Amino acid sequence: MIRLTARAEPPVRVAVDALVPERLAGLPADEIARLALRVGARTERVGDWFSVAVDGDVRDGHVAFEGACRRFDRVGAAMGSGTITVAGDAGAYAGAAMRGGRIEIGGDAGFGAAQGMRGGALTIRGDAGDGLGGAAPGDRGGMRGGVVAVHGSTGAACGDRMRRGLIAIAGAVGAGAGARMIAGTIVAGGAVAPLAGMGMRRGSIVALGGLGRVPATFGDCGIHDLMTLRLLARVLRDLGLAALAERVGPVRRLMGDLASNGRGEILVSERT
Repeated sequence: MIRLTARAEPPVRVAVDALVPERLAGLPADEIARLALRVGARTERVGDWFSVAVDGDVRDGHVAFEGACRRFDRVGAAMGSGTITVAGDAGAYAGAAMRGGRIEIGGDAGFGAAQGMRGGALTIRGDAGDGLGGAAPGDRGGMRGGVVAVHGSTGAACGDRMRRGLIAIAGAVGAGAGARMIAGTIVAGGAVAPLAGMGMRRGSIVALGGLGRVPATFGDCGIHDLMTLRLLARVLRDLGLAALAERVGPVRRLMGDLASNGRGEILVSERT
């Protein structure tokens, strides 16, 4: 394991996307400490901000961030393999454009976590900010694959332009979840705020905690007990969201967004 312990919380935001397992694996601690790190308009060294230690095999593909890390952005961005753990909070864009591997954040994650994600697994033990699994500025698609599990709540625009993958949230979900969604699945254990599914064409939003307001451009298709939701419950258990899985059952199916000729669906639990 490569252990990176923040010396202090930085006064500015610092991007750490270069500190991914595939780049650091096999490097000794002193060499990692000499790697360049961009801080604002300056180029500094990893050792200026982190105490670096190597425990055991340096090739095991595990990078651990410890200390005050909420201003360190892009943790695990574009990573393709290995494991990253963050002991507490992480900054913005954690797991953005992630291609593989596993990230586990022990606290909260900032804006844009899993933005443009393509593969791998991201677990957030606390809350996630706005734009979870959404689209990067100028990008026509959001999350394209992979799995995100949030044990807390998340902000607005979750899954904006989402194309593929699974986002499971134990708590509440902010406004505009699944807006302009093309495919994929969003599961919410808490209440889903208004504007969910706005402009969606395909995909599923599973509202186990109820829906703040039923969109006017969705058609009510009645109550269903879907086999696919039973399979989804198994996946939720595997993600450590057993309490969420237990609430899966009959749902009211709303199809839309009819204003976009969409064939997506919002499945609202009848157990709420």
